[in-house]
Amino acid sequence: MNIAKTLFFLMTLLCCTTAAAQTRTASLLIEAETGRVLFSENATEKRYPASLTKMMTLYLAFDALEKGEARMDQLLTVSKKAAGMPRSRMGLKENSTISLENAIFAMISRSANDAAVVVAEGLGGSEAQFADKMTRTARELGMKNTRFKNASGLHNKDQVTTAQDMAILAKALIQHFPKYYKLFSVRGFRYGRRYYGNHNLVARFYKGGDGLKTGYVDAAGYHVVGSAARDGKRLIGVVMGRNSVRERDRHIFKLLDSGFAALKNKAKTVNTINAEPFFEPMKEQSPATSEQEYRQRRVKAEKLSESLDAVATVDASLNMEQSGSVVKNAIIDWGRKKP
Repeated sequence: MNIAKTLFFLMTLLCCTTAAAQTRTASLLIEAETGRVLFSENATEKRYPASLTKMMTLYLAFDALEKGEARMDQLLTVSKKAAGMPRSRMGLKENSTISLENAIFAMISRSANDAAVVVAEGLGGSEAQFADKMTRTARELGMKNTRFKNASGLHNKDQVTTAQDMAILAKALIQHFPKYYKLFSVRGFRYGRRYYGNHNLVARFYKGGDGLKTGYVDAAGYHVVGSAARDGKRLIGVVMGRNSVRERDRHIFKLLDSGFAALKNKAKTVNTINAEPFFEPMKEQSPATSEQEYRQRRVKAEKLSESLDAVATVDASLNMEQSGSVVKNAIIDWGRKKP
């Protein structure tokens, strides 16, 4: 009897654990110009945002630049707190300085937590004050289920969002700051003697892809928000809670492919962001014809996806203008424009 009860308990626990692992996933695909939903899965359920948080940190940085409250060449001081942030990070030293421009590229390419804190403290007085402003701005944008507690995305049980809210934020970044949105398409940048590649493979390898951000924490899984434009149509995709970088990247690629195929075939769409999807959830199957054109690019992307955190050391003779601990001009790698 005891053995039977034990087995029943273990089976129940296993089922609950499996269900919890499955339900942490969420996906959403929208047409950027209209907000029409093309696909939705758990899009309004709360998730931990991880480094997708930095999208709002960047939104407020772009807003400050747009209003003339900050400058790209403005030097920000690295505090003890910022210097002590865990990975991913730039390794900024306490009391050193970094320009706002370089901090922005550090967040986009490296997803640098230390750079995020530097920006929050430099523009908001303290990270806590900046996080409050992040939440207020989220409400103004219509992100009803998002609450921020820090600027980096380090795990905090009270910091939550949804796939729907991340799509709203991506749409706002694209539409409100077209001048600065293009920065998301950077392939990487050199700072000091190191090169930092952009973690977002949508921006680097997907046809028409030009942003936005990836994220990961143990409690949430692997996230990505990506956007791409083809034939005058822009899509925004959100994938959350995947089990690996490769799974996340494959899913966002397939999500965008399905969306563009639906638009090309003039499939019926819906009008509200809360609506049900008009096509069935994607299954693992043979690649569609549209994917064949990018096979080589994707193979390369999958190989890279398992080693995105690796940092390449560049030649010591790299011509960088430095003053003390300040790198005045990071070298930005935009790469070749995709066809």
